[in-house]
Amino acid sequence: MIKSIIRFLFLVSLSYHAVAQKAVRFYIGSLTPGPTSLITLCELDDKQGIITRKDTFNYCKGPGYIALSPDKKLLYAATQSNELMSFSIDQRGALKLVSSQPTGGLNPCHVAIHPAGNLAFLAHYTGGSLSVLPIQQGNLSAPAFTDQYTGEGPNKPRQDKSHAHCSALSPDGKYAFVTDLGTDRIMNYLVEARKNSVRPNPEQAFLTTKPGVGPRHMVFHPSGRFMYVINELDASVTALTVSEKGVLQPVQTITSLPASFTGANTAAAIRMHPNGKFLYVSNRGYNGITAFAIGKSGLLQEVDSKTGHINTPRDFNIDPSGKYMVVANMGSDDLSLYELNDRTGKLTFKSSGMPVSKPTCIVFL
Repeated sequence: MIKSIIRFLFLVSLSYHAVAQKAVRFYIGSLTPGPTSLITLCELDDKQGIITRKDTFNYCKGPGYIALSPDKKLLYAATQSNELMSFSIDQRGALKLVSSQPTGGLNPCHVAIHPAGNLAFLAHYTGGSLSVLPIQQGNLSAPAFTDQYTGEGPNKPRQDKSHAHCSALSPDGKYAFVTDLGTDRIMNYLVEARKNSVRPNPEQAFLTTKPGVGPRHMVFHPSGRFMYVINELDASVTALTVSEKGVLQPVQTITSLPASFTGANTAAAIRMHPNGKFLYVSNRGYNGITAFAIGKSGLLQEVDSKTGHINTPRDFNIDPSGKYMVVANMGSDDLSLYELNDRTGKLTFKSSGMPVSKPTCIVFL
């Protein structure tokens, strides 16, 4: 009898927890200049598909790209003041400044946190460099490793010099990769997180992509066997295999634009569905999201493309359940919400219009 009562109470507790967790929180980074720069906390009602603003935080100038620690207790912001800032997150989602540190480069446009939580990787677009900052309980130290890139590409207006744009860590944390849009390269590093050690991978210091494509952002497949890169300048997506020694090998490049589109365009963000079966990319100019199914060999096949209520989608992200996608519309200063089919990968428009000034990055708690 007692065991039955305990089991009943346990099931009730689980049911209450599920109801209490129907709303998922997320943060939005912004490139609004000056004193109005904000990090915005929002809540997505998973049951009704409604987004509401919960709070705003005005601690830094132009927090254009943000990232969470692996345990989601800390938030990091790469700012227009060439600093990385760290914030603690309380139970309500409120942010409190913990630490700030110069990044050691100009215009940090992306920050990635190592799976161990003790290293921050900063890609500097204007400076064309990588910096790696040690972290201890949210406290940031001066860069332990830097790498200055040089070179240029055939697209002179955009590839006049190196433009580091993104860093990505393999799921096991052994390797780090950095895209250089300016030189059409993907840099490759060995990482020993416990030693705060980062060095070029002796098996492959870098991979050279097709000239003029401009590799921008990357995302790993959960298996760690595949990595996908969105190329900004020609809106293509490249699928790469990743060997046990971290060597990249391109296996497919596919366009993310319809053949009928002929206007000016720059590709932007790339995200993986939580189930690992679908890949999504955004395009500015075409102003749409394109969906791809991922085959067993890692190859891509387009399954959907949507343009409604999307305006200059600098970023988008998928909630942890995989049910919804939130799109950051930098051109219209608002958010759009799409529902995702986790069997087909297709998108269905749900709602739009919640105002956010210059939204540039979305991360889910």
